[in-house]
Amino acid sequence: MLRPDSLSYYIVSLGCSKNLVDSEKLNGGMLAAGFLRASEPSGADIIIINTCGFIEDAKKESVDVILDAACLEGEGPASPAFPRRLAVAGCLAGRYPSELGRGIPEIDFLYGLLDDDFIPAMCRAFGIAPARPRGKRAPLDEGAPFAYIKISEGCSNNCSYCAIPLIRGPHRSFSPRQVLDDAREAVARGALELNIIAQDIASYRSGKTGLAGLVKKISSIEGVRWIRLLYCHPDHVDDGIIALIRDDCRVRKYIDIPFQHAAPRILKSMGRKGGPEQYLALIEKLRKSVPGIHIRSTVMVGYPGETEEEFRLLVDFLKSARLERLGCFIYSGEEGTRAFQLGDTVPAKTKRARHRRIMTLQRRISLAKMREMVGRKVEVLVEEHQGGDRWIGRSEFDAPEVDGIFFLTSKKASLNTIVRAEVTDAVEYDLVGMS
Repeated sequence: MLRPDSLSYYIVSLGCSKNLVDSEKLNGGMLAAGFLRASEPSGADIIIINTCGFIEDAKKESVDVILDAACLEGEGPASPAFPRRLAVAGCLAGRYPSELGRGIPEIDFLYGLLDDDFIPAMCRAFGIAPARPRGKRAPLDEGAPFAYIKISEGCSNNCSYCAIPLIRGPHRSFSPRQVLDDAREAVARGALELNIIAQDIASYRSGKTGLAGLVKKISSIEGVRWIRLLYCHPDHVDDGIIALIRDDCRVRKYIDIPFQHAAPRILKSMGRKGGPEQYLALIEKLRKSVPGIHIRSTVMVGYPGETEEEFRLLVDFLKSARLERLGCFIYSGEEGTRAFQLGDTVPAKTKRARHRRIMTLQRRISLAKMREMVGRKVEVLVEEHQGGDRWIGRSEFDAPEVDGIFFLTSKKASLNTIVRAEVTDAVEYDLVGMS
């Protein structure tokens, strides 16, 4: 039986930041078990792919990555005594185990959602000395100045189009102690920014502790500079959350609220309790209570039965809301969801055209919003050195991986620090400035 310390591994993490947290926990467990981390897939004895199965494009990406990894098996093993093995886990694997097993026989080990039993089960399957490690979470991208802090699993909002409850089950809040331990470890690794994530962080509740109380505890950790709130369901944003953003100096004036649509019939079909008037009132309340706040959202086009008039209501809503950041998704029918039973009634060509119209509108809004920033001084997290006095970072109003960047000119900046800079120019999504 082989020992873990004689074998190397490589993890591919697909999908959202919540999936990335699971991959980082696995990475820490593999290291604690004694496995050696490879720098690339071709040099690994075991390739582990944490898949995404949220929408059709994500499914296709996951399958493509699995097939690419399967091709490496023909290039010879990384270790002569151990033929290269392919392990597949995560949302897609949990949702379609039979289909993956039949369709891609090169998969050597198929598992569902990553948990504490994955490593022992994999070891048994591959004839490796049993290991049940309790290692600390280890980032896949070492040295990043930010971290995602996952505060709950699953979702109970049961939006008609969403497969997350089918894949990950109902909402379960983690204990404050577990969350705080994760946050402290992230800060100890050098994270200056903590991004609070879950399928809906506004639904967090552990005993008497809600989201605001939890974030206040996180804010008291020495070394935390920025805290950012991501993925708050609009029906659950309350006065406590708004006051938290207004009053806590470490919580950025930023919030991510996925409104999804504005047509009353579609919102009702989706399972949303609010409507366009309530959502515009929420936006107005946020901006009045927290001057300067930046609001990110996502919307969906092509929902079953979406008429041209209903699409126009969405456009009118976005014109009124003038959101600082917006992502637009084309509806993807997911088996097992309520919306899937309605049929995919909007033609693909119409969906694409509506998506273009939304993003064209948002580019104009975003450019105007960015130009309003010129002359202001903002905090910038420096993340990349381009040489000389040129740097790339993110302003305090931009979340990692989804928002814009800040092109910084500075003779005194250094990597993974926060500097104060003046905005001197702006483009559609990005800022330019100097310190």
